[in-house]
Amino acid sequence: MQGGVPVDDVIRAMSSPGVAASLFERLFESAPDAIIVVDDRGRIIRVNRQTELLFGYSREESLGMPVEGLLPERFRDNHVHHRRSFTGAPRNRPMGVGLELYARRKNGSEFPVDILLSPQEANGSMLTLAVVRDVTERRMAEMRSREVFRTQTLIKEIHHRVKNTLQVISSMLYLPSREAHDPQTVRILEESRSRVRSIALVHERLYQSKDLEKIDFAEYVRDLTTELMRTYGAGPDEVTLTTRIDGVFLGIETAIACGLIINELVTNSLKHAFPGGRKGEVSIQVTQLPDHTYELTVSDNGIGVDPDRTKHAPTSLGLRLVGDLTLQLEGNMEVLTDHGTTTRITFAELQYRDRT
Repeated sequence: MQGGVPVDDVIRAMSSPGVAASLFERLFESAPDAIIVVDDRGRIIRVNRQTELLFGYSREESLGMPVEGLLPERFRDNHVHHRRSFTGAPRNRPMGVGLELYARRKNGSEFPVDILLSPQEANGSMLTLAVVRDVTERRMAEMRSREVFRTQTLIKEIHHRVKNTLQVISSMLYLPSREAHDPQTVRILEESRSRVRSIALVHERLYQSKDLEKIDFAEYVRDLTTELMRTYGAGPDEVTLTTRIDGVFLGIETAIACGLIINELVTNSLKHAFPGGRKGEVSIQVTQLPDHTYELTVSDNGIGVDPDRTKHAPTSLGLRLVGDLTLQLEGNMEVLTDHGTTTRITFAELQYRDRT
């Protein structure tokens, strides 16, 4: 090669005994993992610099030491048997496949390791080259991952059980509502069932969600209003219900409060806004504002309500509940009664509070 060293000459130079030995020595000493060479009697005959750093033994202390000295005492007896089995049928393989392996430092501390074994024949005897890697960080990451999985599984199970409990409560309210003859009692029981179902639906959504902290509020409202339309017998030919909720994800406390508000307001619309089979529309909209607050609007184009019912001390239990929930959200409520009824609530998402 003109102007340079021919490649063949480089290969021959690298293959010469002196250069090859020097290269091997540099690679051996600079390896990021501990490398330990063990003879057929299980004695350490060579280590690299990383072995000294990892185990705390100087090179002089390591030489001649039984390799079992680098293991926790509880594993040493078994390791002698495994070492002899390996020597009898040597092959490249990881040590302790499927097991969690541990090594022991000079100071007695233990740490998890991966070990790769490689048999090498030299001067008629069998040597074993062991590459040892400290996997403490990986094991800790795996433990954290398992702990997160167990926690998520537990939380999902809690949401599932809460949902089932609320469904039992809903059923318990349903039975007396079927036997009651007083219309007022029946109404109270049915409204109570509806509120319980709206809370149960939040827990069901969280149980089904990959995100255990927030729910897709659009999907939740769709399921909630579908249930309300079915409960109050409002068919699509009579009342059209539309929603505009895009990209809104709320935590459990905020979602339950908003769900109950929507439950009350939509129930009022379905029961009172369209008397005598009158057709109409109910609309629900949730918008995230630039200041990271939210605006919830529930409106209908029905006959409207008496303004006195929307004052500070409304007589309706549902309206009182809406007011209380708005206070819980630390929000503001505005009710408009022109051309139907529109309730607009602005609020910020509730932060988790430790109730203990």
